[in-house]
Amino acid sequence: MGCLRLKINLLEPNKAEELRCKLKNIWDINRPYWYPLFDCDRQDVIAFDYVDYIYDNFEKLENIRFLLRKHGVKNVYEFQEDGTSNEIIDFLDDEFWGSEPYLGGSECFFFDDNMDWIIYESHEGTITFGGEWLVKELKSIWPDWKDNMGWDKKNK
Repeated sequence: MGCLRLKINLLEPNKAEELRCKLKNIWDINRPYWYPLFDCDRQDVIAFDYVDYIYDNFEKLENIRFLLRKHGVKNVYEFQEDGTSNEIIDFLDDEFWGSEPYLGGSECFFFDDNMDWIIYESHEGTITFGGEWLVKELKSIWPDWKDNMGWDKKNK
């Protein structure tokens, strides 16, 4: 499955490595996989069963996009499992929000320069949201959030 993107910039290796180090330190990412596949010290994370809860639910994707837009998100970094590091320009206007039922590929991190939020999609069909403001907002707009957290150990 491919998605059409407005504009993607492949990050220079030095810039990508700098961002990866910062991301790992801020979000306690100590392995190639992150929460909920491996624990982290951060408490402002929540993991959902992506395939069952969000994958086929356009409204949930729109909620995510709305919250990110409300927070001023525009350009986003995408770090993929294979080491590819991109900057997606105008991330929230990307065509996949309306045409593809996923945020990215397997093992993919999304975040911006502020690094006060993160989205992690795993190969196990989970999706993790991090950031105090984002977790709080998701819990407030998704009344069924507790019913869709098979992997999550921090929010039960």
